[in-house]
Amino acid sequence: MRIDEIKREIEVAAPIEVVWKALTSAESLSEWFGDSASVDLRPGGSASFGWSEYDDAFDAVVEVVERPSRFSFRWALQNGASVSDSYSTLVEFELETTTEGTRVRLTESGFSALPEDVAESALEENTRGWESELDDLKIYLASIRPMV
Repeated sequence: MRIDEIKREIEVAAPIEVVWKALTSAESLSEWFGDSASVDLRPGGSASFGWSEYDDAFDAVVEVVERPSRFSFRWALQNGASVSDSYSTLVEFELETTTEGTRVRLTESGFSALPEDVAESALEENTRGWESELDDLKIYLASIRPMV
């Protein structure tokens, strides 16, 4: 049986609205999720995420915007490809207020619908990527905490 999704959960010491902004604002995303981003924050809106050190840029389409608890986008798995002409997966963030701050649940799904060779490498790369990116989110949120 092929694995279809990546699931991660972290808790951050930041209010839910601050975490929401970190996940949905191009300015904030550029600080922790790559180094460039654009987001048209509405269902069907376009988005892109870039990592200049790897010369990578990935296009996305916003799927769900339920402020401040749920945000999702579908993104292309190939650098420079559009979501419509490329293999893609769905990335979902769910936020929940906790006594310590905010719980962030990440799910990236759709790997089982990809050809096996593509699915295996994408799953492996994105699993490592989300571990690193969620660590970067924690660091980013801690760095802006005094300004909250």
